[in-house]
Amino acid sequence: MRSIQVLVVGGGASGMAAAITAARNGARVLVLEKKKRLGRKLLATGNGRCNFTNMVQEKDCYRSSEMDLPMRVIQKFNWEDSVRFFDEIGVLARDREGYYYPASNQAVTVLRALERELARLGAEIHTEETVSDIERRMGRNGRDAFFVKTDRGSYLAKKVILCTGGMAAPVYGSTGDGYACAAKFGHHIVPPVPALTSLVLDGNFMKAWSGVRIQGKVLLYNDKGGLLCEDRGEVQMVSYGISGIPVFQISHYAARELADNRRATLVLDGMPDYSREWILDALLKRQKHNGKQSMGDLLGGMMPDKLAGVYLKQTKIPVSERASETEKGRLEELATKIKQMKIPVKAVSDFEKAQVTAGGVYLSEVNPDTMESEFCKGLYLAGELLDVDGICGGYNLQWAWATGYLAGMGAGTIHDT
Repeated sequence: MRSIQVLVVGGGASGMAAAITAARNGARVLVLEKKKRLGRKLLATGNGRCNFTNMVQEKDCYRSSEMDLPMRVIQKFNWEDSVRFFDEIGVLARDREGYYYPASNQAVTVLRALERELARLGAEIHTEETVSDIERRMGRNGRDAFFVKTDRGSYLAKKVILCTGGMAAPVYGSTGDGYACAAKFGHHIVPPVPALTSLVLDGNFMKAWSGVRIQGKVLLYNDKGGLLCEDRGEVQMVSYGISGIPVFQISHYAARELADNRRATLVLDGMPDYSREWILDALLKRQKHNGKQSMGDLLGGMMPDKLAGVYLKQTKIPVSERASETEKGRLEELATKIKQMKIPVKAVSDFEKAQVTAGGVYLSEVNPDTMESEFCKGLYLAGELLDVDGICGGYNLQWAWATGYLAGMGAGTIHDT
């Protein structure tokens, strides 16, 4: 059985940050990663461009069951620290209105730099090695240590850092393995649900709008009519529902409502730059200008044809109906539908399509200065394993860097005497 000072379980973003930091503190570090290479999920971030942090760091950028806690962690390793960290290991950052990317515009640049730094520091990396069990035992020197069993062998570690991720995008190795391990040491888990994902809507009309993209606004309401959240930007219509970054931003709340057996309703504003009154006036003007044109043609000049067809069907106006035959009351209904199309949310897309996991180990159960477990000395938790998920824009990676760094600092301080 080999003795290790710091053993990192998981070679994703937080795991690599933790390993580098611990090694910089002089600790002998071993990283165990069950996939063929480190950082596979990192390569997929930002559509392969890796938006690795964001200049805007505010409370609302992170979601947690304990909302006052995430920023306490972020403030200890902020976006400037992330930019500085990557500059030190050879990654030049490019600022795009506060969103930071590698100047190469390639996620692989970030991964290679992390791998080079691990190699420079002498950190040992084992890929395709899966941890099956972790126990707290008495070490050879009479001190408590962690017995770590894998499919290849076993190790005795003074410190263990769990960076196993959540359950989103399991193809990259995130299969929720760390939850049971954390629970074994006394931790409690907020039930994980998919986040930063698309919504499955209730209805039989979605195939008709599939492929449409608009600059829209989405709002999410609970079953009591209370507004949960809203966002705007490019909205993408798909055959099963709705997608796009604004939808990703609200998906956390939809998933939570549905997981708790509550209903959620999406409201789509198809023309957020215009008021209902303006839209009605525009419809009346077009009707007056050419009453012979069809309602499909009248509305088609204001939005994509597919979306126009959906709105007309929802208000029971035939696409081929002459504009002059459409009464003002029906145009008023159409204007309202364009601004407030209410659709029940049937489900959120599953973990296979989700970018991140909402839920995980309660943040109050770790020390915010070191990420050390409050229940088990020498055990540290970082990254997506914890009950924090960020919005789109580099926030989930910032969380990974911050928690990995703090865990590495805490675990990397080794006292042999």
